[in-house]
Amino acid sequence: MRRALAALVIAVLVASLRAGAADTAAPFVFPHVTPDPHPMRILGPAGELFTFVKTCATTKNTYAMAEASIPSGAGPIPHVHHYTDEWFYFPDGGITLEMGEQRYPKTGFIAGKNAPKDVMHLFKTKPGDVLYGPRYYIHGFFNDTTETHHLTFIWAPDDGVVDYFRKVGQHITDPAHLPPISEKNKQLFVTQAVKYGINQSSYYTEYVSGVDRHEMAPMDAQLDRLTKLLTTTPATPAKVRVPCNS
Repeated sequence: MRRALAALVIAVLVASLRAGAADTAAPFVFPHVTPDPHPMRILGPAGELFTFVKTCATTKNTYAMAEASIPSGAGPIPHVHHYTDEWFYFPDGGITLEMGEQRYPKTGFIAGKNAPKDVMHLFKTKPGDVLYGPRYYIHGFFNDTTETHHLTFIWAPDDGVVDYFRKVGQHITDPAHLPPISEKNKQLFVTQAVKYGINQSSYYTEYVSGVDRHEMAPMDAQLDRLTKLLTTTPATPAKVRVPCNS
């Protein structure tokens, strides 16, 4: 019964972006965004090299945006954002996104501890895909190819997202010569997460009961909302729990 209800929920929540695109005249064109001066580069504990091109300081908290290189084998294991929604734009595809089917509405609801674990559904991205990950759902991604691929992140609002990566990542000045990812940063990735409204698992099966290998349909990408977010100057700052420190 639970699985049947979950399947119904997924059917309501999920929509195929590719199927929808077939009904439109042209594919989604990612809007031009003028980068902030001196974008910050951070090597994330999961192996992503982020360039934070927009932060709360210039978006009035409404969003943060990072362009990232994802090398072979990199990507964060399952986690939940409670303060932000997230978009993923895949200019060259090649990355597998995974999304759960249950909702965890509070940081105190921890899968495998006082809430049920979840099943991950997989989506193998193709060039130009835009996928949406709403807050409260377990998700992650990984690059299981032999090549580096690229991914643009948009978090809305920037409720501590950039500050979190600044605290747990390694600041980079020379992208051509990256240091090894330190064990200290990997630990901070987990231990500091809850301060920023994130539950980050420390090993894959901590939150996960299994993986559905049948490719999932992506959630409705909310492209109109994304376009408006990236092309409109906000009149007032977004309300956030974590003060802007960018």
